[in-house]
Amino acid sequence: MVSLRSLLRSLALLTVATVVALLLGEVGLRLAGQSYYWAFAKRPDPVLGWRPPPDRSAWQRFEGEALVRTNALGFRDRNHRPSKPEDVLRIAVLGDSFTEAVQIPVEQTWWRLMEASLNRGACASDTPDKSFEVLNFAVSGYSPAQSLLAWRTFAKQFSPDVAILAFFIGNDLTESVRPLDQEPLRPYLIPTEQGLVLNTEFRHSPEYAAATGLTGRTRQWLVEHSRIAQLVLQARDALRMRKIAPATTSRQDGPQELGVDNGVYRQPTTPAWTAAWDTTEAILAAFTAEARASGTAPVLMIIGTGAQVHPNAHGRAQFAAALGVDDLGYPVRRLLRVATRHRIAVLNLPARWTAPGQTSDQPLYGLPGGRPGFGHWNQQGHAEAAEAAAGLVCRLQAALSLGDSGR
Repeated sequence: MVSLRSLLRSLALLTVATVVALLLGEVGLRLAGQSYYWAFAKRPDPVLGWRPPPDRSAWQRFEGEALVRTNALGFRDRNHRPSKPEDVLRIAVLGDSFTEAVQIPVEQTWWRLMEASLNRGACASDTPDKSFEVLNFAVSGYSPAQSLLAWRTFAKQFSPDVAILAFFIGNDLTESVRPLDQEPLRPYLIPTEQGLVLNTEFRHSPEYAAATGLTGRTRQWLVEHSRIAQLVLQARDALRMRKIAPATTSRQDGPQELGVDNGVYRQPTTPAWTAAWDTTEAILAAFTAEARASGTAPVLMIIGTGAQVHPNAHGRAQFAAALGVDDLGYPVRRLLRVATRHRIAVLNLPARWTAPGQTSDQPLYGLPGGRPGFGHWNQQGHAEAAEAAAGLVCRLQAALSLGDSGR
């Protein structure tokens, strides 16, 4: 019969061996450069729903590849001084994964390329004594409501001269109302006669309670600090990714682009879609008014779906015909009407990228491992978006004298 002393000695040796193995594994993974951004990117936030943790870095390799670093606020960016220097013209960008853009290195994102272009003199002599500074407040998965909350909570504190709200047609509408959305951690803004009211029901959801309880906080700490834990989650997610459908599929009710509800291409016919559009319009109106009240010029950047801007015009027409619509432009036209009503400057990328003579021969969407023409922007897509955004900033600067003293 094994004595108690022998049993305890065996357990102690097993514990020591396990700890040593874990430490060696952790060191080995760090030396090998193994990390996984998505393991910890959704730290719960009581206002925004979630926000990446501050001062972290990890690799993202599922779509494209990039080392993602967050600043002291948790956004993918360098740190910026809250007070704006007199000789700097600041631009804040808000949005979702098209702007956070963890699929490519940060130097190749449209907002960093725009900053570099502006500082190289893209605006000619309009701002000879000014430099440009772009601040990113976009997070993958954010809705327009979360972008507005990020503006209120963080962006406006940096006194930007321009604020660009990037709106992705593919899912920003469905993410604006609970009936069309599946994200339990998302806050919603509800239009009322008194203005937008923040719906904080997400704070009472089982998912939020689990994430912010002792077990959830312990798990979050572990995945932020342990490469072994990140590797386990990466393997789990890789298995799940294999089950996801291709970028576009054919169904009985028409083709389907991954992550896009075909309802965006039609006039709303249900209460949920009517509410989605009404809420979106109210959020854009509030963003415009609040930006101007802070002395900031608001800009709406319209980002189309892969189907809307695919370089094959015949393919776009076939996609629309299969859905039973004349074209795929309904959401763009409606957003333009909203922008006209509220006098907000617009960067209409779908129109720019499908105009006769302007269509690129190469898809601007799609990264290695994915289907060309769908998914997120590739490097060429970011480069062309940067060029368009820089041009708009220059026109705004000339029209509004952005950055002038006394503005």
